[in-house]
Amino acid sequence: MMVSIEFCGMQRAVTKTKSIEMPVAAETKVTDALEYIRQQYPDLPVDKKAILIIVNQEMATLDRVLSANDTVQFLPVIGGG
Repeated sequence: MMVSIEFCGMQRAVTKTKSIEMPVAAETKVTDALEYIRQQYPDLPVDKKAILIIVNQEMATLDRVLSANDTVQFLPVIGGG
């Protein structure tokens, strides 16, 4: 089983790709996907406190269990003032 992790904006510049595939098991969670991309791309800034997690175009949490063919995005939170 695989999930797709999609990259947006500056993430694409760092990873040099639109998306990657990640194998998942029965209890693979979003937090596992986050750790997977940290290992694959150590220079990619993905701090769990500064991202929105999107799974299949809906907001999700780090403890959400992933299923085959899910699409995951880690969107940076943009602040202003």
